[in-house]
Amino acid sequence: MTTKNDPIENKAREHFGDRKYFIIEKEVFLGTPRYSIHKGKMYDITSATRILLALDTLNDDREKYSYHLQEVDKGLLPLVLTDEVEEKEQSEMPF
Repeated sequence: MTTKNDPIENKAREHFGDRKYFIIEKEVFLGTPRYSIHKGKMYDITSATRILLALDTLNDDREKYSYHLQEVDKGLLPLVLTDEVEEKEQSEMPF
């Protein structure tokens, strides 16, 4: 496990910032590729790289399965409401 003082993780965080990544699993079945998001989760670059490496290492059937990183579009990230926005929504509507 890494700590906050890990120089590699600090360098990665400095370079990549708070970007999130999906691990895309590609499965070829009967000649047709199918894509899915591994565990339906987003990861920071350090975790995503470690998981991707582990999946690739354990992959016995490289013809059928492959794994890829995809940066998450910021438009897909949930918005966090502030107290100010929540208070305005609770007031009566003008119409």
